[in-house]
Amino acid sequence: KRSTVAVLKSELLKHTHRLNRKSMADASEPLLPAKAKDVSGGLLHSHLPLDVRKQWYAIALSDDLPEAKAGKVGAAAAGPMSTSLLGDPLVLWRDLSGKAFCVADKCPHRSAPLSLGKVNGDTGHVECIYHGWQIDGGSGKVVDIPAMLEDKTIPSNAKVQVYPLHEQDGVVYVWPGAAEDAAATPPRDCTDSGTPLADPSSGFVMSLMCVDLPIDHALMIENLLDPAHVPFTHEGTIGNRKKIERLQMTVTKTANGFRGSVKEGYYNGFEAPCNIVLHTPPVPGKMDLYQYIGCTPTAPGQMRMIYRAYRNFATWAEKIPPLRRLFDNMSRKIIFQDYQLLPGQQMRLREGALPWNSTIQVDCLPVAYRRYWQRTFGSKDGPWWRGWDGKLDVEDLDRIGSWDREFDCNGCAVPKKPHHPQNVLEIPGAAGQPLRPAAPSTWWKLWAPPLVAAVLAAIVTRKVSSFN
Repeated sequence: KRSTVAVLKSELLKHTHRLNRKSMADASEPLLPAKAKDVSGGLLHSHLPLDVRKQWYAIALSDDLPEAKAGKVGAAAAGPMSTSLLGDPLVLWRDLSGKAFCVADKCPHRSAPLSLGKVNGDTGHVECIYHGWQIDGGSGKVVDIPAMLEDKTIPSNAKVQVYPLHEQDGVVYVWPGAAEDAAATPPRDCTDSGTPLADPSSGFVMSLMCVDLPIDHALMIENLLDPAHVPFTHEGTIGNRKKIERLQMTVTKTANGFRGSVKEGYYNGFEAPCNIVLHTPPVPGKMDLYQYIGCTPTAPGQMRMIYRAYRNFATWAEKIPPLRRLFDNMSRKIIFQDYQLLPGQQMRLREGALPWNSTIQVDCLPVAYRRYWQRTFGSKDGPWWRGWDGKLDVEDLDRIGSWDREFDCNGCAVPKKPHHPQNVLEIPGAAGQPLRPAAPSTWWKLWAPPLVAAVLAAIVTRKVSSFN
């Protein structure tokens, strides 16, 4: 039995979360200049769909999905992928033909997580670790029960929920709503002229990344819609404090979202329900760069980022693995510069702070998103999973605990962000770092490695050509 103290602590934590969510929902009229209010109020997001379960969500990279190994069963077989979407526990895998499936992560026998099992290499079905029951991913029905007598039939209720799944341009999408409502396909990543960026004829090359973060997806979306934070948070990568400007944002609607621009040809865009589009050409007219970022809400306070970057310059670097990794590491470093601050902001919100207090003219885009969030993810009857019996409190889905503490050289306690194995900003071997970003590297330290690698690649290519 749980002790009285434990019960009281649990109820206090739930009460704090309820107050926090209520304060975020009540903050529907932040302080805004009159002119900005016209473009950041209901007019900007009123056309967006409010049922966010009737949407496609990027949930994984195609290359990451486990596939059945022919002839391999038991311990030698591949394990399926476990994740969640809007709190729904999911399990994903590929069968022997490579077809991908997604079902609820609960065995219909004894409710064991199917993700703890294996992908049977003889049948391609997911197999429960408990009693070996096998589930067909297409129908969700149990198709084999090893312990059942041959003259018996499989119970009619031995089945799990199947989630519609679609693969496109290297990304796996899942539809958390009713299957009969599923749209044919998710929208593709396109240029402003409508050309699919992943098509070889587009002239762009693509890099992909998938990373789970203990951050509420709304905070990441607001962060990515905010150009004013770049010179400070991203100092040493894409930010430069010496080039700080006064920013005026021009905001426009799109078919399924809105976008804002502080400089001609550049924009930060939001596409419902949780996708970001950044257009930041390094040299307008010559070098172009699009970034599509799926900020998928796996649970309250947790997200999975599915990042796609498309560029039409230095495309040859994709054929040289060390250079390709340099581009990928730069993208990862930029993401984790945001990660340096967002867990701290999330902690303040849990303590009762508001997501917005004072605002200025350039905040109109993320403030508009917050109002959309209030009508969807933050509403009283939001889209979150309520448990297998439908009675689970939303607050119970938030699994992130309090931070540990470490001490500086003066013996003062400083907050420590949660350790993340992909955080390239962390010191190897250290459990974590204080929130303050490290001092920026000088420019030559950033660009010397890729330049040296490019020169060496050119020399090797010329040598090979001379031999031929």
